[in-house]
Amino acid sequence: MTERARKLLIDGGYTCVLISKEKTVTSKKRGVAPLLELLENGNDYNGYFAADKVVGAGAAYLYVLLGVCEVWAQTISEPAKKLFDKYGINLRYDLCVPHIVNRAGDGICPMENAVKDATSPEDALDKIKNTLNELNKA
Repeated sequence: MTERARKLLIDGGYTCVLISKEKTVTSKKRGVAPLLELLENGNDYNGYFAADKVVGAGAAYLYVLLGVCEVWAQTISEPAKKLFDKYGINLRYDLCVPHIVNRAGDGICPMENAVKDATSPEDALDKIKNTLNELNKA
């Protein structure tokens, strides 16, 4: 299933794909936006397989909250890799980097930075939402 999600992600030009035997969800939105939308829509994603272009710690916490069982990442950060291990989510990836770089290319991704001191997935979600609110004000 993860291979199907990976192939769909690459062939379809998506940023995020979640797949189960019955349903496929895709997005071309950037950052953590598609994962936040999935959390907010109230559907059950327990046991889904996911493929994602870039997974930092923020996205990793959101995948934990979504309940996916396995993630394939084109690029993953070390902190995200540790989170998947901690929460028992199977992981496959092409490239592991020390941290995800922000869109300007001059620092750490704000979502990865926001959750660096998170104490739980729920705490991370609050930190992500607060950071997004601050970024939207700027």
